[in-house]
Amino acid sequence: MTPSRIFSAALLRAHGLIGLLFCAAIYLVCVSGTLAVLIDELTVWERPEAPRVESVTPERLAAVATAGYARARAAGFDHDLSIITPSPTLPQLIVFAYDEGRRASWAADASGRLRNRPETPWTDFVRDHHYNLHLPAPYGAYLVGIIGTILLASLISGVLAHRRIIRDAFRLRWGGSRRLANADLHNRIGVWALPFHLIVSLTGSLLGLAGLIIGVLALIAYQGDQEKAIGALLGPMASDDHRPAPLPDIAPMIRAIEAGAPGSPITYVRFDHAGTAGQIVQIAAAVPGHLSRMEAWTFAPDGRLLAKAGFTDGSVGMRIYGMVQPLHFGTYGGIWIKLIYVVLGTGLCTVIATGVRIWLIRRREQGRPVPVRECLWVAFVWGQIPAFALAAASARLALLAPLASYWLVVALTTAGMACLGSGERVRLWSVRFASASLAFLVCVSLATGGAGTTGALVMTAMLGLFAAVLLMCWGRGESADICP
Repeated sequence: MTPSRIFSAALLRAHGLIGLLFCAAIYLVCVSGTLAVLIDELTVWERPEAPRVESVTPERLAAVATAGYARARAAGFDHDLSIITPSPTLPQLIVFAYDEGRRASWAADASGRLRNRPETPWTDFVRDHHYNLHLPAPYGAYLVGIIGTILLASLISGVLAHRRIIRDAFRLRWGGSRRLANADLHNRIGVWALPFHLIVSLTGSLLGLAGLIIGVLALIAYQGDQEKAIGALLGPMASDDHRPAPLPDIAPMIRAIEAGAPGSPITYVRFDHAGTAGQIVQIAAAVPGHLSRMEAWTFAPDGRLLAKAGFTDGSVGMRIYGMVQPLHFGTYGGIWIKLIYVVLGTGLCTVIATGVRIWLIRRREQGRPVPVRECLWVAFVWGQIPAFALAAASARLALLAPLASYWLVVALTTAGMACLGSGERVRLWSVRFASASLAFLVCVSLATGGAGTTGALVMTAMLGLFAAVLLMCWGRGESADICP
């Protein structure tokens, strides 16, 4: 055997080992990440009754900040204050207050009046599922970052191990060996969407491990001073001067930004150490024509500009840093880019699912079947759909918390389907259960205001269409050559 073939064989073994050891964790993060791309749209769908705000003037935003700070002080959450401004994907004006790990939020209507914000437990669950797997900070984010790094290593080893992967980019062997059919699907999607897969895994690693990266940067470049390292990336920080002070008037600051960057709508305002002499104000705007989709300015309480982040016109490092999150979540090109990300994310989930299925089929063909593992994997893969769907329905009906609903459905589905004894029977009934769960969610959504806005109605219709497609393609009882 030539050295190149020995190298390819070693890489292939490494690729398979990485996939088998971490397939479930990678799959969980990728499924939730595909949903998290639409987090703004899902927020509107979950709570269509929330006050709708299309735009806000600087003066109205300043008034909302003052009212929000008064609410925050009354609630005891007045350490930091942030305001999310309306956008086309999330037409809401939301105020968040933070203090010692606790959080409160309010929604403002078009006139600036604050009211209690409708809770979005399922959307928050999806976000936490992808960001930190519901583990305490910062360890959950670190774990997700490590999973992203493992996915990146698996992608690179897979491409290098398959010597003919580019040559066979359009080869699909349908109707023959089930293993070869799944292998072709696994490899073709892996090649066709490789740039996307590499981008989301790399950016996911950077986002998840940002805390560790800053720690290493502080150790190397700033003699262990993490505040200096954070300041180098995020700009000036609030001081420890806790003497009471009025909340700054942000309207002149916003006007200055609008004059310097016309056509750049404000996306958020943040007060660090709000209401103290050491407070600072950070204001971000969506600057058109830049992949980062954001620029940020830091102001002193008296309105002086302290720093500009440089995500759009700073150093190469700052520009790359500004691109990481938009590239990961597809927030740089409107709803059509997001939908493309959803399709490509679904493809990545398929690559993971078929990778394990190839190994299971190969063992069966070699006379070493593992039927229990096969049933468990099929049930786990297809069980994610009813788990997320029924968790959403439970949240809409105020029954169980989404996290409890999700794991209850995953456990019952995996255990129940594994008792069927056949991978094909498990797949068939898992798909049917997934379709039924989506149909039930559509009914719950319509009964609880899911047709209240155009966006919510479109999302509900998409869920119904997805349920129908699942049932038509894989839920009718025919054998499927290509199916995770």
